[in-house]
Amino acid sequence: MNDLKCVFRNFSLSIPTFDHLKHFQREYERQHNVKLSNSQVLAIMLRQHQELIAGSKCDD
Repeated sequence: MNDLKCVFRNFSLSIPTFDHLKHFQREYERQHNVKLSNSQVLAIMLRQHQELIAGSKCDD
């Protein structure tokens, strides 16, 4: 992932959405014994979502 270009943007999240991101981050860090930035967590969540959506298209 280091060879990918990054785009930096400021944006806001609702408190429940931010809480969900932080919960995911803590669980992921605990399970994989790594430390992640919020950006890394968001990238993982979006990748998992893309994979889920791609998988659901195959089920149709």
